Amino acid sequence: MGHSRGEVFKHYISQSVKYDVQSAYLGTESRAQLISAAGRMILSRDRRAPTELSSLEKREVDRQDQVVDLRNKRARLVQLCQTKHVTLEQARVSGGILARKFHVADQALRNEVRYQRSQRLKKKKEEFFATINVLEIQNQLTGSPGYCVSPLPTPPQHYLLERTRLACKLFESTQSSSHSGQTVLLRLSALHDLIQLCARQEPRGPRTVDFEEEIESITSELSSSKEEAYPIRCAVRTCLFCLGNVALPRQYRQRNFSSGNRLAKHLENQHYMLLRRDPVSVGQIPCPHPACSNILEGIPHFQNHAAKVHGVRFTRSCGQPAMTD
Repeated sequence: MGHSRGEVFKHYISQSVKYDVQSAYLGTESRAQLISAAGRMILSRDRRAPTELSSLEKREVDRQDQVVDLRNKRARLVQLCQTKHVTLEQARVSGGILARKFHVADQALRNEVRYQRSQRLKKKKEEFFATINVLEIQNQLTGSPGYCVSPLPTPPQHYLLERTRLACKLFESTQSSSHSGQTVLLRLSALHDLIQLCARQEPRGPRTVDFEEEIESITSELSSSKEEAYPIRCAVRTCLFCLGNVALPRQYRQRNFSSGNRLAKHLENQHYMLLRRDPVSVGQIPCPHPACSNILEGIPHFQNHAAKVHGVRFTRSCGQPAMTD
């Protein structure tokens, strides 16, 4: 009827009749019942229903013919871009035909993987709701327990082995060890693991890690040579110090900063500040790249070498100490 807001409809309700006559006439649920059902919707949800695919199911999706063909097409374009422009970042900057074809192929691969995973999850949910009632009836007839409504949470997985050992020892019950000497040895071992953990570095950020895929990437990295894993020409905003730090994970070592200012801030706060504290170290800087063994004389020489040999770009103010009054 062209009303501006829904509150106008309350004036159509009779003041003497306290029931929703309109819903009763139309044969629909009343407004109060609809609001109550929406508020209790979470109680009727089956928490046993699948909400995501497992790592094995994701790998099965990645092995499908459509996904494999698109991945091979993207890999061929990556090789062509690296052959012509040395790195993929330089191909993107140039904006040629190969870069546009790579962008289209990469987007097509992402869309196909996203579509296949959504279809797989939809089919998994349909199979669950189609069979859950039959399984519950069978469990009632046989007397076997049904599905656990609130499954136990999975134990946390840590990236570093030192953190895993430390977590096990910190949360291990000491009541089982009645002897006081065993408790002391357990605490000393936890302190030793804590010292080892402080010497390692972990990547920060909310990104979740697929540990099975990470193990496969680490295994392939160890089986390959240094030159194949870390080429001489790097991305334009790569930190060579992090690239040469074996204590860091692979994806953290090869990360490409979003801007030159972020790279300059990272170098100044994490690496240059430590070098300036030791006059000997700042005068003789070995190139941290795993495949390079040059000795560089000072930070300016290091940045010049990194730009010419490794393709890293620095801002004009990078490497210059802040002026103090």
